[in-house]
Amino acid sequence: MSKVTTVNLPPRLAEQVEAYVRAGWFPDVNALITEALRRYLESHRMELMEQFVLKDVEWGLRGND
Repeated sequence: MSKVTTVNLPPRLAEQVEAYVRAGWFPDVNALITEALRRYLESHRMELMEQFVLKDVEWGLRGND
């Protein structure tokens, strides 16, 4: 199942994305963004999980204000 998401890129980043697509590294912008997000989440998995756990602990100690 896919989810449609809109991404607003700064002009310089958008130009870089388009350049990679034009050069043939990716079939389209969607494929590049999907791969970039996958790689980011994979490489930051432990860091992100730690942040989520800390927020859960803080919520448990102080409640949801």
